[in-house]
Amino acid sequence: MRGRSLCRLTMTGLAVLAIADAVSGLSDHIPWLLAARLVGSAGGGLVMGISFAIFAATRPERGIALWSIGQLVFGFLAITMLPSMTAWLGWQSAFFGLALLVVPGLLLARYLPDDRGAPRAQGASPPLTAIGRKAWIGILGVGFFFFGQGEFWPYLEVVGLASGISRASVEASLSVSAASALLGSVVVLLAGNRFGRRVPLLLGFALTIAAIGTIHAANEIMYRVAISVFTFAWPVFAAYQFALIADHNPSDRVAALVTAANWAGLTAGPLIAGELLATGAGARVQWLSILLDAGALLTLLPLMQRGERS
Repeated sequence: MRGRSLCRLTMTGLAVLAIADAVSGLSDHIPWLLAARLVGSAGGGLVMGISFAIFAATRPERGIALWSIGQLVFGFLAITMLPSMTAWLGWQSAFFGLALLVVPGLLLARYLPDDRGAPRAQGASPPLTAIGRKAWIGILGVGFFFFGQGEFWPYLEVVGLASGISRASVEASLSVSAASALLGSVVVLLAGNRFGRRVPLLLGFALTIAAIGTIHAANEIMYRVAISVFTFAWPVFAAYQFALIADHNPSDRVAALVTAANWAGLTAGPLIAGELLATGAGARVQWLSILLDAGALLTLLPLMQRGERS
């Protein structure tokens, strides 16, 4: 992203995403649909990487908290509205609706800081910042964390049903857990850096491990509390993990790599967990999530040393 306008790059990514959504709505062939989704994901990934770069240069934990709130709110609206819309207008309307949602982003992109406000001579590119060993380790930790969360979160319903809890109670618990995730993001947004970054990071880790360790209890109340704590702690740990990395190296390259590690973990996690569950190894999913989250915390220990920057 060096030497290029964040506004132009963002508008390019959004335009690619909107075109891909429109093509998906017009396509009747699966290969074309898959190709359009692949291209659209590249556009969305570019915009997300730019967003993370801006967060890193300003107030990283609050930026991630706002991003999480947006995901939860718009995700809830989509889940609520899309079934009725597609039943009335057909499945293609979902993609056209997504394309229209890009329009506000295109209008707002002009207010983004140009290269995060960094002054430089005309035609000159900002220096390419070295990432550094500690930042690389922290990025690896992002992959660990989202792998661990991603391989456990999609199967919360399966865990509840396997524990003998009724489907109605499981569904109600999942709804409560979504509100808990929103609450966790709001807490980060309000707290910011008032308590530093190590304390909320360690608190988020402890809550996550406690939730994963007790989620198999064959008790409706314990199950609901466990998954609510799990989703509450997720944005807390993720926000301060990113903030700690950005505090040591706020470069665009690091922000882009964090974005890639985030999605790589969320993509690989459910695939691995699905294979383990298919073989009846449900306990391994639980332990793998604990080990990966612990690994994510360990990768941050070098970054917790004050006065050092990677």
